[in-house]
Amino acid sequence: MRWLLVVLAVAGCAKAGPGNSIIGGIDDAGPDGGPRVDGGVDPEPDASPIDAPPEQVTLAQTTTGAMLDGNSVSCQPDLPGSTRPNGYYRVFALSDHAIAGPLHLTEVAFAIEAAKSGAGTDQAATLNLGTYAATPFGETLDVAQVQRLSSVPIRIPDGRLTRMAVPVAVDVPASANLVVELAIPEDPDVENEFFIGTNKDGERRPGYLRAPTCDYETPTTFEKIARDNNNKFGPVDIIMTVTGTVMTTPETINARPELR
Repeated sequence: MRWLLVVLAVAGCAKAGPGNSIIGGIDDAGPDGGPRVDGGVDPEPDASPIDAPPEQVTLAQTTTGAMLDGNSVSCQPDLPGSTRPNGYYRVFALSDHAIAGPLHLTEVAFAIEAAKSGAGTDQAATLNLGTYAATPFGETLDVAQVQRLSSVPIRIPDGRLTRMAVPVAVDVPASANLVVELAIPEDPDVENEFFIGTNKDGERRPGYLRAPTCDYETPTTFEKIARDNNNKFGPVDIIMTVTGTVMTTPETINARPELR
């Protein structure tokens, strides 16, 4: 197997399969702080909403929400410009966030380093939400242990250094491990390109990439992928959050301390 090195803004890339490579962030960087998809002002995506209702929570795993240009990774052909199928994953253990009751999800948000459609102004993707029955946070995830709760088709607009918030309506059982996948397909008719927004400020739990055409059939941590590719990129901490409302049950009411 030969190795291909492409010098980019921050990250490199390495040969990971026949005709396909793990490619780091592209180097035609635009200015930071690009427009949000919704046209608003960029908040810190990992911060809880200001003046949020008492039961509303935002779960995050990255230390900060600042996006770093040229730091992302995806599976692409040897000649960059067309993204192969990539699945970006995070697992949120409700117990990590002291959530004892069920959680009603209302939004999934993620950062976008670069999105460019080969035809039109946007590209198709899917948000898959489910629960994970096995012990989470190892170097890989067992997709057979994922129970699907919902799949939400979305359209990702072209742009650089933006953010996208997707409304959802999903109930996550108490004490569950929530799995969120941003699934980027390959379109055989057009050359789409996508890099999820990332930084290297640190993360509380690992993010994962599934890229079958680059020999990663199961979701694998970016740290392991970097090691497999001679550490030509990294760290890669994907920026993804979930927001929802903790649903009150008799059990959670009884578990609350009495106010005196």
